Amino acid sequence: MSLRQDANRINYFRYAYAPIFLSAFIFVCFMSAAFAQANFPRGELSIKTNDNSYDFEIELALDDNHRQYGLMFRDNLPEMNGMLFIYDRRRDISMWMKNTFISLDILFISEDGKIINIAKSAQPRSLSIIRSKKPAKAVLELNGGLTDKLNINVGDEVIHDTFENTEK
Repeated sequence: MSLRQDANRINYFRYAYAPIFLSAFIFVCFMSAAFAQANFPRGELSIKTNDNSYDFEIELALDDNHRQYGLMFRDNLPEMNGMLFIYDRRRDISMWMKNTFISLDILFISEDGKIINIAKSAQPRSLSIIRSKKPAKAVLELNGGLTDKLNINVGDEVIHDTFENTEK
């Protein structure tokens, strides 16, 4: 077999089979993201402001696999829904919006459920790092602009079992 025939076989593989393998790889990546998102545990929480209390249906990101995907690849989020990322201990937390298609308000929460800081209307698909200003125990993601609409502010309290404050 000549070098030219070998080169033709390589080119045939490159142009005939490589796109199939690439498509399969991309499909597996998207399916694993969809599978992870479909299997988030669900729950409820409330946010107490100076004037009101608001109830939310949430998905829980309890481990690294769920925290890795979060709300990525979604094109909508019902208004009074969100995702609560819970960490095993208080820590400095960094988030980003890569592959997140909707604007989010990102609330960093202390061990006792108090909101430490809020990143408002984070830009979809941004690679900018969004950090807690102090060590936090959890992060709550809500629709972008909702904290302004509901007048949710730093110092308000998130009521959830994680913060051991549900008996208040």
